Amino acid sequence: MVDIRLRYSPVTMENPTKQSFAIIIKILKIVRWYPTENKSKLYLVQAYSLYFLILVVGNVLVAVQMLVKKGYDDIMQIIYISETMCYSFKVLPFLGGNERIKKCIGYFDGDEFQPQDETEKKILDKSVFICQMMSKFYIVGISCSEVFYAIPALLSDGPELPLPIWLPFPLTSRSTIYYIIYFYLYIGVVYSSFATCLLDPLIGGLVFQAVTHLRILKHRIQNPRNLIEDRSVKTLLQTDIYQKVAACVVRHNAILKFVKEYEECFSWTIFNQFLGTATVICFLCVAIVTVPLASVDSIKYICFFFMVNWQILFYCYFGNALYEESDTLVTAIYLSQWYEYPVEAQKLLVTLMERSQQPIILRAEKLLDLTLNTFTAMLKKSYSFVAVLK
Repeated sequence: MVDIRLRYSPVTMENPTKQSFAIIIKILKIVRWYPTENKSKLYLVQAYSLYFLILVVGNVLVAVQMLVKKGYDDIMQIIYISETMCYSFKVLPFLGGNERIKKCIGYFDGDEFQPQDETEKKILDKSVFICQMMSKFYIVGISCSEVFYAIPALLSDGPELPLPIWLPFPLTSRSTIYYIIYFYLYIGVVYSSFATCLLDPLIGGLVFQAVTHLRILKHRIQNPRNLIEDRSVKTLLQTDIYQKVAACVVRHNAILKFVKEYEECFSWTIFNQFLGTATVICFLCVAIVTVPLASVDSIKYICFFFMVNWQILFYCYFGNALYEESDTLVTAIYLSQWYEYPVEAQKLLVTLMERSQQPIILRAEKLLDLTLNTFTAMLKKSYSFVAVLK
Protein backbone atom coordinates (compact mmCIF):
# COMPACT_ATOMS: atom_id res chain seq x y z
CA MET A 1 0.00 0.00 0.00
CA VAL A 2 1.35 3.39 -0.97
CA ASP A 3 2.09 5.65 1.98
CA ILE A 4 0.56 9.05 1.32
CA ARG A 5 1.37 11.66 3.94
CA LEU A 6 -0.75 14.77 4.03
CA ARG A 7 0.99 17.97 4.99
CA TYR A 8 -0.91 19.02 8.08
CA SER A 9 1.84 21.28 9.44
CA PRO A 10 1.19 24.75 8.01
CA VAL A 11 3.74 27.21 6.71
CA THR A 12 4.31 29.32 9.81
CA MET A 13 3.10 32.92 9.56
CA GLU A 14 2.71 34.67 12.88
CA ASN A 15 -0.34 36.92 13.35
CA PRO A 16 -0.83 38.12 9.74
CA THR A 17 -3.70 40.40 10.78
CA LYS A 18 -1.64 42.17 13.45
CA GLN A 19 1.18 42.54 10.92
CA SER A 20 -1.26 44.14 8.49
CA PHE A 21 -2.60 46.72 10.94
CA ALA A 22 0.27 47.10 13.44
CA ILE A 23 0.51 50.90 13.07
CA ILE A 24 -3.26 51.43 13.29
CA ILE A 25 -3.57 49.22 16.36
CA LYS A 26 -0.82 51.22 18.10
CA ILE A 27 -2.67 54.49 17.44
CA LEU A 28 -5.97 52.99 18.59
CA LYS A 29 -4.28 51.90 21.81
CA ILE A 30 -3.01 55.47 22.38
CA VAL A 31 -6.56 56.89 22.13
CA ARG A 32 -7.86 53.95 24.20
CA TRP A 33 -9.97 52.40 21.44
CA TYR A 34 -8.26 49.00 21.37
CA PRO A 35 -8.31 46.75 24.46
CA THR A 36 -5.01 45.83 26.07
CA GLU A 37 -4.24 42.47 27.64
CA ASN A 38 -5.07 43.75 31.14
CA LYS A 39 -7.78 46.32 30.54
CA SER A 40 -8.72 48.14 33.75
CA LYS A 41 -11.44 50.61 34.75
CA LEU A 42 -8.84 53.36 34.44
CA TYR A 43 -8.51 52.45 30.75
CA LEU A 44 -12.25 53.03 30.26
CA VAL A 45 -12.12 56.30 32.18
CA GLN A 46 -9.27 57.53 29.98
CA ALA A 47 -11.10 56.50 26.79
CA TYR A 48 -14.34 58.30 27.63
CA SER A 49 -12.51 61.32 29.08
CA LEU A 50 -10.51 61.81 25.87
CA TYR A 51 -13.64 61.38 23.77
CA PHE A 52 -15.67 63.86 25.84
CA LEU A 53 -13.03 66.53 26.49
CA ILE A 54 -11.50 66.56 23.01
CA LEU A 55 -14.31 65.64 20.63
CA VAL A 56 -17.60 66.44 22.33
CA VAL A 57 -16.69 69.70 24.10
CA GLY A 58 -15.06 71.14 20.98
CA ASN A 59 -18.12 70.39 18.82
CA VAL A 60 -20.47 71.87 21.40
CA LEU A 61 -18.48 75.12 21.54
CA VAL A 62 -18.51 75.34 17.75
CA ALA A 63 -22.28 74.72 17.64
CA VAL A 64 -22.87 77.42 20.28
CA GLN A 65 -20.79 79.88 18.26
CA MET A 66 -22.88 79.18 15.16
CA LEU A 67 -26.11 79.73 17.11
CA VAL A 68 -24.81 82.98 18.61
CA LYS A 69 -23.72 84.30 15.21
CA LYS A 70 -26.82 82.82 13.55
CA GLY A 71 -24.72 81.03 10.98
CA TYR A 72 -21.18 81.02 9.75
CA ASP A 73 -19.73 82.28 6.48
CA ASP A 74 -16.96 79.73 5.90
CA ILE A 75 -18.53 76.67 4.22
CA MET A 76 -15.46 74.51 4.98
CA GLN A 77 -15.94 75.08 8.71
CA ILE A 78 -19.60 74.07 8.43
CA ILE A 79 -18.56 70.96 6.51
CA TYR A 80 -16.01 70.08 9.16
CA ILE A 81 -18.54 70.51 11.97
CA SER A 82 -21.23 68.39 10.31
CA GLU A 83 -18.72 65.70 9.36
CA THR A 84 -17.20 65.58 12.85
CA MET A 85 -20.62 65.27 14.46
CA CYS A 86 -21.42 62.23 12.31
CA TYR A 87 -18.00 60.74 13.05
CA SER A 88 -18.59 61.23 16.77
CA PHE A 89 -21.23 58.53 16.47
CA LYS A 90 -19.06 56.50 14.10
CA VAL A 91 -16.47 55.74 16.77
CA LEU A 92 -18.84 54.85 19.62
CA PRO A 93 -18.44 51.03 19.24
CA PHE A 94 -14.66 51.40 19.70
CA LEU A 95 -14.68 53.47 22.91
CA GLY A 96 -12.95 51.79 25.79
CA GLY A 97 -11.72 48.90 23.68
CA ASN A 98 -14.48 46.56 22.56
CA GLU A 99 -13.37 42.94 23.13
CA ARG A 100 -15.72 41.65 20.44
CA ILE A 101 -14.19 44.01 17.88
CA LYS A 102 -10.72 42.87 18.97
CA LYS A 103 -11.68 39.24 18.37
CA CYS A 104 -13.10 40.15 14.98
CA ILE A 105 -9.88 41.93 14.02
CA GLY A 106 -7.82 38.89 15.01
CA TYR A 107 -10.26 36.34 13.56
CA PHE A 108 -7.94 35.16 10.77
CA ASP A 109 -4.92 34.75 13.07
CA GLY A 110 -6.06 31.29 14.19
CA ASP A 111 -4.13 28.13 13.34
CA GLU A 112 -6.89 26.93 11.01
CA PHE A 113 -6.22 29.91 8.71
CA GLN A 114 -2.46 29.37 8.43
CA PRO A 115 -1.14 28.84 4.86
CA GLN A 116 -0.50 25.22 3.89
CA ASP A 117 2.01 25.78 1.06
CA GLU A 118 4.20 28.48 -0.46
CA THR A 119 1.51 29.58 -2.93
CA GLU A 120 -0.93 30.28 -0.10
CA LYS A 121 1.79 32.09 1.82
CA LYS A 122 2.43 34.34 -1.18
CA ILE A 123 -1.30 35.14 -1.40
CA LEU A 124 -1.36 36.00 2.30
CA ASP A 125 1.89 38.01 2.11
CA LYS A 126 0.40 40.10 -0.69
CA SER A 127 -2.67 40.79 1.45
CA VAL A 128 -0.50 41.88 4.40
CA PHE A 129 1.59 44.15 2.14
CA ILE A 130 -1.47 45.85 0.62
CA CYS A 131 -3.02 46.45 4.06
CA GLN A 132 0.25 47.91 5.35
CA MET A 133 0.55 50.23 2.35
CA MET A 134 -3.04 51.43 2.79
CA SER A 135 -2.35 52.22 6.45
CA LYS A 136 0.83 54.15 5.61
CA PHE A 137 -0.93 56.04 2.79
CA TYR A 138 -3.67 57.17 5.17
CA ILE A 139 -1.22 58.17 7.90
CA VAL A 140 0.92 60.24 5.52
CA GLY A 141 -2.15 61.87 3.97
CA ILE A 142 -3.70 62.75 7.34
CA SER A 143 -0.39 64.07 8.70
CA CYS A 144 0.11 66.38 5.69
CA SER A 145 -3.46 67.68 5.84
CA GLU A 146 -3.18 68.42 9.58
CA VAL A 147 0.06 70.36 9.08
CA PHE A 148 -1.50 72.50 6.35
CA TYR A 149 -4.63 72.92 8.45
CA ALA A 150 -2.63 74.48 11.30
CA ILE A 151 -0.52 76.89 9.22
CA PRO A 152 -3.19 79.47 8.12
CA ALA A 153 -4.31 80.28 11.67
CA LEU A 154 -0.72 80.75 12.87
CA LEU A 155 0.22 82.93 9.89
CA SER A 156 -2.80 85.20 10.20
CA ASP A 157 -2.46 88.73 11.54
CA GLY A 158 -4.85 88.38 14.45
CA PRO A 159 -5.50 85.70 17.09
CA GLU A 160 -7.28 83.29 14.75
CA LEU A 161 -8.24 79.81 15.97
CA PRO A 162 -8.38 76.56 13.95
CA LEU A 163 -12.12 76.33 14.63
CA PRO A 164 -14.70 79.07 15.33
CA ILE A 165 -15.70 78.37 18.93
CA TRP A 166 -17.72 80.30 21.48
CA LEU A 167 -15.69 81.81 24.33
CA PRO A 168 -17.00 83.79 27.34
CA PHE A 169 -14.22 86.33 26.75
CA PRO A 170 -12.74 87.95 23.62
CA LEU A 171 -9.32 87.03 22.25
CA THR A 172 -7.66 90.32 21.42
CA SER A 173 -4.04 89.21 21.22
CA ARG A 174 -1.85 86.14 21.00
CA SER A 175 -1.46 85.65 24.70
CA THR A 176 -0.74 82.48 26.66
CA ILE A 177 -4.45 81.68 26.89
CA TYR A 178 -4.71 81.98 23.09
CA TYR A 179 -2.00 79.37 22.52
CA ILE A 180 -3.55 77.05 25.11
CA ILE A 181 -6.93 77.23 23.35
CA TYR A 182 -5.29 76.94 19.92
CA PHE A 183 -3.40 73.75 20.77
CA TYR A 184 -6.45 72.31 22.53
CA LEU A 185 -8.49 72.75 19.35
CA TYR A 186 -5.66 71.49 17.17
CA ILE A 187 -5.30 68.37 19.30
CA GLY A 188 -9.05 67.87 18.88
CA VAL A 189 -8.72 68.07 15.10
CA VAL A 190 -5.78 65.64 15.10
CA TYR A 191 -7.61 63.29 17.46
CA SER A 192 -10.75 63.18 15.35
CA SER A 193 -8.85 62.93 12.05
CA PHE A 194 -6.41 60.19 13.02
CA ALA A 195 -8.77 58.17 15.16
CA THR A 196 -11.78 58.25 12.83
CA CYS A 197 -10.01 58.15 9.45
CA LEU A 198 -7.66 55.33 10.45
CA LEU A 199 -10.71 53.15 11.03
CA ASP A 200 -11.25 53.14 7.25
CA PRO A 201 -8.12 51.14 6.24
CA LEU A 202 -8.68 48.86 9.25
CA ILE A 203 -12.32 48.03 8.51
CA GLY A 204 -11.77 47.91 4.74
CA GLY A 205 -8.60 45.86 5.16
CA LEU A 206 -10.47 43.21 7.16
CA VAL A 207 -12.80 42.72 4.19
CA PHE A 208 -9.76 42.32 1.96
CA GLN A 209 -8.47 39.62 4.29
CA ALA A 210 -11.75 37.74 3.85
CA VAL A 211 -11.25 38.08 0.08
CA THR A 212 -7.74 36.67 0.49
CA HIS A 213 -8.98 33.61 2.38
CA LEU A 214 -11.62 32.97 -0.28
CA ARG A 215 -8.79 32.94 -2.84
CA ILE A 216 -6.87 30.47 -0.68
CA LEU A 217 -10.01 28.35 -0.42
CA LYS A 218 -10.35 28.21 -4.21
CA HIS A 219 -6.67 27.33 -4.49
CA ARG A 220 -7.14 24.38 -2.15
CA ILE A 221 -10.23 23.12 -3.96
CA GLN A 222 -8.47 23.21 -7.31
CA ASN A 223 -5.10 21.89 -6.10
CA PRO A 224 -5.61 19.06 -3.58
CA ARG A 225 -2.29 17.44 -4.58
CA ASN A 226 -0.39 20.42 -3.18
CA LEU A 227 -1.04 19.00 0.28
CA ILE A 228 0.90 15.78 -0.39
CA GLU A 229 4.51 15.55 0.67
CA ASP A 230 5.32 12.75 -1.79
CA ARG A 231 4.94 14.48 -5.19
CA SER A 232 5.58 11.24 -7.09
CA VAL A 233 2.21 9.90 -6.01
CA LYS A 234 -0.28 10.38 -8.84
CA THR A 235 -3.46 9.43 -7.07
CA LEU A 236 -4.95 10.26 -3.73
CA LEU A 237 -6.71 7.89 -1.40
CA GLN A 238 -10.44 8.49 -1.37
CA THR A 239 -10.42 9.16 2.37
CA ASP A 240 -7.73 11.80 1.92
CA ILE A 241 -9.73 13.56 -0.79
CA TYR A 242 -12.83 13.50 1.37
CA GLN A 243 -10.92 14.95 4.34
CA LYS A 244 -9.53 17.82 2.29
CA VAL A 245 -12.89 18.67 0.70
CA ALA A 246 -14.54 18.52 4.14
CA ALA A 247 -11.84 20.90 5.46
CA CYS A 248 -12.65 23.31 2.60
CA VAL A 249 -16.35 23.25 3.54
CA VAL A 250 -15.45 24.00 7.17
CA ARG A 251 -13.21 26.85 6.04
CA HIS A 252 -15.99 28.32 3.92
CA ASN A 253 -18.34 28.19 6.91
CA ALA A 254 -15.70 29.97 8.98
CA ILE A 255 -15.46 32.77 6.38
CA LEU A 256 -19.26 33.14 6.37
CA LYS A 257 -19.18 33.32 10.17
CA PHE A 258 -16.57 36.08 9.97
CA VAL A 259 -18.74 38.08 7.55
CA LYS A 260 -21.68 37.86 9.95
CA GLU A 261 -19.50 38.90 12.89
CA TYR A 262 -17.97 41.70 10.81
CA GLU A 263 -21.39 43.17 10.01
CA GLU A 264 -22.46 43.06 13.66
CA CYS A 265 -19.22 44.77 14.78
CA PHE A 266 -18.75 47.43 12.12
CA SER A 267 -22.15 48.00 10.52
CA TRP A 268 -22.88 51.05 12.72
CA THR A 269 -19.47 52.56 12.00
CA ILE A 270 -19.78 52.11 8.23
CA PHE A 271 -23.33 53.49 8.18
CA ASN A 272 -22.25 56.67 9.98
CA GLN A 273 -19.36 57.01 7.53
CA PHE A 274 -21.87 56.96 4.65
CA LEU A 275 -24.15 59.37 6.50
CA GLY A 276 -21.30 61.80 7.20
CA THR A 277 -20.05 61.63 3.62
CA ALA A 278 -23.54 62.19 2.19
CA THR A 279 -23.95 65.27 4.41
CA VAL A 280 -20.58 66.66 3.34
CA ILE A 281 -21.34 66.03 -0.34
CA CYS A 282 -24.56 68.06 -0.05
CA PHE A 283 -22.69 71.04 1.42
CA LEU A 284 -19.90 70.70 -1.17
CA CYS A 285 -22.36 70.69 -4.04
CA VAL A 286 -23.83 73.94 -2.73
CA ALA A 287 -20.33 75.40 -2.30
CA ILE A 288 -19.17 74.39 -5.79
CA VAL A 289 -22.06 76.11 -7.58
CA THR A 290 -21.70 79.32 -5.55
CA VAL A 291 -18.09 80.11 -6.51
CA PRO A 292 -16.47 80.75 -9.92
CA LEU A 293 -15.23 77.56 -11.56
CA ALA A 294 -11.71 78.92 -12.10
CA SER A 295 -11.26 80.17 -8.53
CA VAL A 296 -9.04 78.76 -5.79
CA ASP A 297 -12.11 77.98 -3.66
CA SER A 298 -13.59 75.91 -6.48
CA ILE A 299 -10.41 73.82 -6.73
CA LYS A 300 -10.39 73.37 -2.95
CA TYR A 301 -14.01 72.21 -2.89
CA ILE A 302 -13.54 69.82 -5.83
CA CYS A 303 -10.43 68.27 -4.25
CA PHE A 304 -12.31 67.82 -0.98
CA PHE A 305 -15.22 66.31 -2.91
CA PHE A 306 -12.95 63.62 -4.37
CA MET A 307 -11.36 63.02 -0.96
CA VAL A 308 -14.64 62.29 0.84
CA ASN A 309 -15.79 60.11 -2.05
CA TRP A 310 -12.53 58.16 -1.73
CA GLN A 311 -13.56 57.11 1.77
CA ILE A 312 -16.81 55.66 0.43
CA LEU A 313 -15.03 54.07 -2.54
CA PHE A 314 -12.71 52.37 -0.07
CA TYR A 315 -15.54 50.45 1.58
CA CYS A 316 -17.47 49.82 -1.64
CA TYR A 317 -14.43 48.54 -3.55
CA PHE A 318 -13.49 45.88 -1.00
CA GLY A 319 -17.13 44.96 -0.44
CA ASN A 320 -17.48 44.50 -4.20
CA ALA A 321 -14.28 42.42 -4.30
CA LEU A 322 -15.76 40.12 -1.63
CA TYR A 323 -18.95 39.83 -3.67
CA GLU A 324 -17.07 38.93 -6.86
CA GLU A 325 -14.72 36.49 -5.14
CA SER A 326 -17.61 34.62 -3.51
CA ASP A 327 -19.57 34.71 -6.77
CA THR A 328 -16.75 32.90 -8.64
CA LEU A 329 -16.42 30.14 -6.04
CA VAL A 330 -18.93 27.96 -7.94
CA THR A 331 -16.84 28.30 -11.10
CA ALA A 332 -13.68 27.39 -9.20
CA ILE A 333 -15.34 24.22 -7.90
CA TYR A 334 -16.54 23.27 -11.38
CA LEU A 335 -13.03 23.76 -12.84
CA SER A 336 -11.50 21.51 -10.20
CA GLN A 337 -10.87 17.80 -10.69
CA TRP A 338 -14.17 16.89 -9.05
CA TYR A 339 -14.71 14.01 -11.48
CA GLU A 340 -11.76 12.18 -9.90
CA TYR A 341 -13.12 12.58 -6.39
CA PRO A 342 -15.08 9.92 -4.51
CA VAL A 343 -18.86 10.21 -4.41
CA GLU A 344 -18.85 11.43 -0.79
CA ALA A 345 -16.49 14.28 -1.68
CA GLN A 346 -18.57 15.17 -4.75
CA LYS A 347 -21.66 15.45 -2.54
CA LEU A 348 -19.80 17.86 -0.27
CA LEU A 349 -18.81 19.96 -3.29
CA VAL A 350 -22.43 20.04 -4.47
CA THR A 351 -23.45 21.29 -1.02
CA LEU A 352 -20.73 23.95 -1.13
CA MET A 353 -21.81 25.00 -4.63
CA GLU A 354 -25.44 25.33 -3.55
CA ARG A 355 -24.41 27.47 -0.60
CA SER A 356 -22.23 29.62 -2.86
CA GLN A 357 -25.08 30.32 -5.29
CA GLN A 358 -25.89 33.40 -3.22
CA PRO A 359 -22.78 35.64 -3.18
CA ILE A 360 -21.67 37.42 -0.02
CA ILE A 361 -22.97 40.99 0.12
CA LEU A 362 -21.88 43.22 3.01
CA ARG A 363 -24.53 45.63 4.27
CA ALA A 364 -24.36 48.65 6.55
CA GLU A 365 -27.22 48.53 9.05
CA LYS A 366 -29.03 46.28 6.53
CA LEU A 367 -29.73 49.37 4.42
CA LEU A 368 -26.68 49.99 2.22
CA ASP A 369 -24.93 47.37 0.10
CA LEU A 370 -21.17 47.82 0.08
CA THR A 371 -20.73 47.45 -3.68
CA LEU A 372 -19.56 49.63 -6.53
CA ASN A 373 -23.19 50.00 -7.62
CA THR A 374 -23.86 51.89 -4.39
CA PHE A 375 -20.85 54.13 -4.99
CA THR A 376 -21.86 54.96 -8.57
CA ALA A 377 -25.42 55.65 -7.38
CA MET A 378 -24.05 58.22 -4.91
CA LEU A 379 -22.03 59.89 -7.67
CA LYS A 380 -25.10 60.06 -9.91
CA LYS A 381 -27.16 61.63 -7.13
CA SER A 382 -24.39 64.18 -6.50
CA TYR A 383 -24.26 65.14 -10.17
CA SER A 384 -28.06 65.45 -10.32
CA PHE A 385 -28.01 67.66 -7.22
CA VAL A 386 -25.38 69.98 -8.72
CA ALA A 387 -27.27 70.12 -12.01
CA VAL A 388 -30.50 71.13 -10.23
CA LEU A 389 -28.71 73.83 -8.20
CA LYS A 390 -27.23 75.31 -11.36
